[in-house]
Amino acid sequence: MECIWSGCWNRKKMFGRPSKFCTMFLPLAAALLWLAGCLTPERAEREADETATALATACWRAQTGATNSFDVSRPLDVLTLRLALEAVRQGVTNAVFPRIDGVSPLQPSNGVTLLSLGDALRLGARNNRKYQTLKEAVYQRALALDTERHSFETSFSGFLLGALSGNPELARDYAQGGAGASRKFEQGTTLAGNMALDVTKMIREDWHSFGWTGDLTATVPLLRGSGRDIVREPLTQAERNLDYALMTFERYRQTYALSIAKAYYNVLTYAQNRRNSDGNANRLEQNWNRAEMMFKAGRMDRIQVDQARTDLLTARQTIITTQKNYENALDDFKMLLGFPPEAPIALRNEELQRLQDEMAGQARNRPDALADYPSEGEALNIALVERRDLSVARGDVADAERAVHIAADALRADLTVEGGASYSASRRQHRDNVNEDVATAAKIRFSAPWDRRKERNAYRRALISLEQCRRTLEENADAVKDEVRTGYRELVAARALYENKVEAFKVAQKRVESNDLFMQSGRSSMRDILEAESALLTAQNALCAAVVEWRTCDLSLRTAMGLLKVDDGR
Repeated sequence: MECIWSGCWNRKKMFGRPSKFCTMFLPLAAALLWLAGCLTPERAEREADETATALATACWRAQTGATNSFDVSRPLDVLTLRLALEAVRQGVTNAVFPRIDGVSPLQPSNGVTLLSLGDALRLGARNNRKYQTLKEAVYQRALALDTERHSFETSFSGFLLGALSGNPELARDYAQGGAGASRKFEQGTTLAGNMALDVTKMIREDWHSFGWTGDLTATVPLLRGSGRDIVREPLTQAERNLDYALMTFERYRQTYALSIAKAYYNVLTYAQNRRNSDGNANRLEQNWNRAEMMFKAGRMDRIQVDQARTDLLTARQTIITTQKNYENALDDFKMLLGFPPEAPIALRNEELQRLQDEMAGQARNRPDALADYPSEGEALNIALVERRDLSVARGDVADAERAVHIAADALRADLTVEGGASYSASRRQHRDNVNEDVATAAKIRFSAPWDRRKERNAYRRALISLEQCRRTLEENADAVKDEVRTGYRELVAARALYENKVEAFKVAQKRVESNDLFMQSGRSSMRDILEAESALLTAQNALCAAVVEWRTCDLSLRTAMGLLKVDDGR
């Protein structure tokens, strides 16, 4: 809506004093037009959010079958949680923790908030910075799609133009109002119409006079730039860009969930290693104390006592290193979730015990590590269909093919048919006759394709881009196949490794028990005891790592096939 008003008021009666209707109508009309055409920032944000949410939700539901809405806003409960964690860190005892859907009630224990794996997945989805950035990218593509759709909708315009002057030598007073509409169709035709009303006399006292004009024009391309696929290409690309943004977002949800699970179990592994190191150090201290008593009783020489002391000091050093690794891994995990590293967050150790029990149950009940998976050949076909990043690469090839078609169309000649009609009418005061004028026009515009160097080069670049996209698709497909095949091998190896580590742990336990009995009866040396303790610590850590490796290999293979399900985390 365009509104232009200029004027110079003069109380002298040159062309007649402005009527009351004039003095009231013009400012009111200008104000109404201004209010109708202005869009406040708040309203703009609200309407854009509603449009983008509707488009993103419809596309997301079509792709994934989800039932909830796609929302770009960052949840306020996460900000409240960050404030509550900071309050707990500062020693506040009555910090208020928000209630977050899908997350167990977060209440600090001894100043530390414990998170399960499910809690971590949901909090990470709500708080991770890159996660939020990809959601916003979906919204931006949705807004771009809305813009392209608007280009094929009917657009309206209006104006009020006037000038008043009390000096007839400088200007002639007039006032005009009008409206227009235009629309572009997907076949390339463009229609535009305008109507203007001369209200100069109406706003003065001789309002019986009037004058108005109207026109309608049509433009139809016949060669270059014609055809539905050519004309709506920007809209087609905007629709596909929204699909790609959602595919990229969904793929990131899978890989991000996998990274959280790996990081979560990695922290639990370091925590278990720390506990194993503590147990090893306690047993070595007991051995050293017993060796000291046996030395004083004359049943052991000093060399064996010193060996026990040396291994005890080494075990204490291991505790220090393991504790440092645990704290570093925990801080990295907090940052992966989007929280500051100083946040008082810890993980639930019972999650590791639950995982160990689950893996032990699978080992007993499923003799084959791939019992839940299809054959390798079928898995490769599934991955080629389900992987979202591969779908984006295939879409890039289709886009490049269309770009070649568009570039080829630009090589053609321009042939456009234009037609129009106009009508004008006017009447003066105290006259019954109306002056009318009707005019029509039609023309054909032709531009020979003699100078198409720019278009020629663009066409060749489009062909090269198409070949590059095809090679990229082939490379990505091969990489997906390799990832799936590697995942199969790693899962089988992880299952076999787990069984091996279980047996190694049992042997190490029996070795420690046997050497302890032999030591008491004087049939074993201190070196045998220390080697058995070291072997037990190694077996404990290796068994824990094997359990986590088996689980993560299973999750990695599902992610490689594109089948990892993420239930939460918009």
